[in-house]
Amino acid sequence: MLAGAIAIGYVGFTRPPGLRAPPAIAYLVALICVVTSARLFEMATGRAGTGDWFATVFFGASAAIEWWIAFSPPGQCRSSIGGLSVVASAGAGACRVGFGIAAGICTGLTIFCLWRLLGLRIVRG
Repeated sequence: MLAGAIAIGYVGFTRPPGLRAPPAIAYLVALICVVTSARLFEMATGRAGTGDWFATVFFGASAAIEWWIAFSPPGQCRSSIGGLSVVASAGAGACRVGFGIAAGICTGLTIFCLWRLLGLRIVRG
């Protein structure tokens, strides 16, 4: 995972001609790899905890990536799951809608995990 994070970060830094996303997206993917490595190490040491810090960073970075896909510049939006592929032009977008829904869910989960991480409680009056 850590080697993958370094490689993805390097791709974002060098910006090869085939990269069709801004470097920030590559950096967010690398961040996900780094925090996943840290979480796996934390779990392997026997001090797993609740993982709220991991979930907050993971869902936050995922939401940013998915929002970028949902509102990305014109081009083709492609998505595939288990051999089922969706290809749509920039204006029409079954996959843009799908990524927008996923981004909304990830944003909500980020807020929830951050709420838990900070230990906030609802104040009743």
